[in-house]
Amino acid sequence: MEIFKVVNGVSVRAYQGDAITLLAFDLTEKLTANLAGFTIFYRCKQTDSAGKFLYNRLTFSPEFIAQNSIPLNDENSTLYSPIQKFNWVHVPNTDVTTRKAVFGDYEYTITPRYIVDKQLLQLDEKLSVLIEIPVKSYTEKNASLAFTRGFVSSVAYATRFSRKNNAVRPKINDSLTFDIQQTADIAKRWNSAKRRYEQVAYTFEEQHEWLGWQVRSRILAFLDETLDDKKLSLKVFAFDLNEPEICKSFLLLAKEDRLKIILDDSKGHSENDAWESIFENEFLKIGKPENITRGHFSALAHCKIMIQMKGKVPQKVLTGSANFSTNGLYVNSNHVIIFKNTKIAKLYSDVFEESFGAEKMKAFKNRDFAATDHKISKTVSSPKMTVTFAPHKKEDATRIFDRISNSLENSDTTDILFAVMNDRSAGSILTSLRKQIDNENVFSYGITDTIGKKDNDFSVFLYKPNSKKGIRVAARGIVNNLPEPFGTVPGIDGYAIHHKFIVVNFKGKNPVVYCGSSNLAFGPEQKNGDNLLEIYDKDIVTAFAIEALRLVDHFHWRNTSIKNTEHLYLDELRNTKRWTDSWLNVDDLKYRQRKLYIRK
Repeated sequence: MEIFKVVNGVSVRAYQGDAITLLAFDLTEKLTANLAGFTIFYRCKQTDSAGKFLYNRLTFSPEFIAQNSIPLNDENSTLYSPIQKFNWVHVPNTDVTTRKAVFGDYEYTITPRYIVDKQLLQLDEKLSVLIEIPVKSYTEKNASLAFTRGFVSSVAYATRFSRKNNAVRPKINDSLTFDIQQTADIAKRWNSAKRRYEQVAYTFEEQHEWLGWQVRSRILAFLDETLDDKKLSLKVFAFDLNEPEICKSFLLLAKEDRLKIILDDSKGHSENDAWESIFENEFLKIGKPENITRGHFSALAHCKIMIQMKGKVPQKVLTGSANFSTNGLYVNSNHVIIFKNTKIAKLYSDVFEESFGAEKMKAFKNRDFAATDHKISKTVSSPKMTVTFAPHKKEDATRIFDRISNSLENSDTTDILFAVMNDRSAGSILTSLRKQIDNENVFSYGITDTIGKKDNDFSVFLYKPNSKKGIRVAARGIVNNLPEPFGTVPGIDGYAIHHKFIVVNFKGKNPVVYCGSSNLAFGPEQKNGDNLLEIYDKDIVTAFAIEALRLVDHFHWRNTSIKNTEHLYLDELRNTKRWTDSWLNVDDLKYRQRKLYIRK
């Protein structure tokens, strides 16, 4: 969903994502002179009668604050520290006491602000644009989409939990199903009633809820629904399995003969002390041995899938990039999609049965399931999409990769947004991605996990003023000691970007997102058990596009040379070079971004 509104030369477009809103702004040329940024006021109609101004961690300098008599307690309000960008991603607040996100119908009021003669002018309500859009977990056409927060290395995590401790499991007495209500660490938190900071203990459960965000919520709800109805059971593909609550649910289902599972046993996952082997041992104590099989196709049993069954009838399926592990949910950036559609669920159930057992895994790439493009028509209960299942024979992998590469390089392609875990395997998809980053006629904006300095396919491409070339940044191997007002944030253990998705034509013809568990690499596509989805649904594409934008904007500036001895402030328009220059320069990537996001 997107909503557009114009008032007196000020344009605003709001996009609905998964529990998130993308706000895009634009102005007529005469309104861009002396622009200091945008003030954003928001209100959840169901819970907040008064509303509040959005918080901006960046402020003007102390001198400017004093000259303008800005109240010190309000200096971070966008009423006095406007956003100096032409777009903003807003995530609803999660109450630190109730640990619940504030969802509902949100009203956003966006107003351009101006500085003249070193004075921040009063807010002009004639230029204010009020726009309303739902902010909630994403569910449309019986398809539910969810993302992890993926922000263990962020100021938000550091201020809510710890600036140094990023552990999402106990360092002592760890176990497969450890008690998540035990204390994880101590956080320094503001007590608004007492008007002071206090040392507050937080649990792994609280940490997991925040980091796992919508993915954790959707997975646990899927499992709870299955557990609560004795007529329901699960078929599961699992790779990298150690999330305690998921494992507890799986074992409860196994005890009641309601779980059948394919569990990866590739190198690193098959040893006696591997979490998968520990799970297998626990399973065999209470479940039937014929309900569990270990295997890895030609390399990895890499799917992350749950299929809900009612008797022998498949009901719905959960798939995506998120491993059912603490890293997968609480460290990595990941996604899951749930389809409440019996036809789609049956397809996944049939693939499961064709994979259950070592001999079936060995033969899978020669079966029709691996050779077929499984097309799903658009209905009231499903988006239009194509699903493919790996491992493939070389000719099938080539056909699929050529189709995606052609989509990326099509003459009608206007924009590409992506988040792809780095994989050094050669492949036409990664080659096409790199080619389009250099293409000044296509807006490209993406992130990978780690940059290899000698790897051409995974070199970093940072934003350069006066250039329309695209951006590809890294989420690891970057700066963690940031300048004030940000400070130190935790590093990342394991992958930061575990997504495997590419959005093509978010704002163009025939929008599509390629996603799922496939690493989008040619070699692994012929060896790993995986699923790749091509979804042709504008709303789902929009949600993935917002996720890419969110991640790139979070990590991009930390890829640059940052001096943590400096203090960052907003531009006070004292110099001829101003923050707006790049956004107003027709030959700049930011100009293209501004015009792309605001257009119909």
